[in-house]
Amino acid sequence: MPKKRLTKIDPDEKISRYINHEQNQCPDRHKKLSASLAHLRAERHRSLTRRLGAFLAIAVLTIVGLGYYVSPLANIASIKVTGAQELPARELVQHSGISAKGKLVDYLLDQGRISRRLTSQYPELASVQLQVQGINQLVIMLHERPTVGYLKTAHGFRRLLNSGRLGTQVLTWSEVDQSRPLFINYEKPQFLKRDLHLFKLLPEEFQDQVKLISGRTSRGAQVVYVMKNGNVVIGNIDTFKNKVKYYDAISAKAGKYSLVDLEVGAFTRPLTSNEMKAYDIRNHVS
Repeated sequence: MPKKRLTKIDPDEKISRYINHEQNQCPDRHKKLSASLAHLRAERHRSLTRRLGAFLAIAVLTIVGLGYYVSPLANIASIKVTGAQELPARELVQHSGISAKGKLVDYLLDQGRISRRLTSQYPELASVQLQVQGINQLVIMLHERPTVGYLKTAHGFRRLLNSGRLGTQVLTWSEVDQSRPLFINYEKPQFLKRDLHLFKLLPEEFQDQVKLISGRTSRGAQVVYVMKNGNVVIGNIDTFKNKVKYYDAISAKAGKYSLVDLEVGAFTRPLTSNEMKAYDIRNHVS
């Protein structure tokens, strides 16, 4: 049998021929691939630059913050108290726990606890806020609860707050807001709380006319209001809120120093000399 002739094949030639064929067939594909790789490298470079910049910014801020914290500028230079003029500022700062040698940042971050501590100590306060004034002056801003009236005691006057509690400070007559009513002759706290609650429910127009509210009554359910014009209004604790709307019309016809009785019906008559003395009209009404 005759031998078959063998033909030598160069593999590089075959492969290069294939590659050249592919390149000739799809030249755009390689261009797009190269562009995508360049874009990916650029995006990775920008991302790395952003992360490095953020890291450097945080590091700088941390160094600056730590430098400020350990410097004398972070220490409290002075403490200023605003609001609630009747409260003693020095005593209030002591109760707050704030030290003149402390750090401003520490107290600013802890102002929630400081506010709770002071409002529990002083019922007059609704909230407390801390602020920085200038470089390192700490300002304690006091926000007071509204005052409904004043309770007359043996030693002076105490604020009656809208929360129903008494203020801590004993005030002189000159420190009393004359536009607010006085609550006098209250020996039992439950009657004071009851009458204060009713007064807060009455129309503001009537509240503004009241000079004082007396706890000395002839019946347990009775309420007594001495008005700024010298009239005395009496009523029942359970029905007065509904009957108070008749007062202005009755008072306009009654004149000064009259008794307006809204306890059972609705009538008026002049005050007797004994009633004038009992309610101390001359001293409490100008």
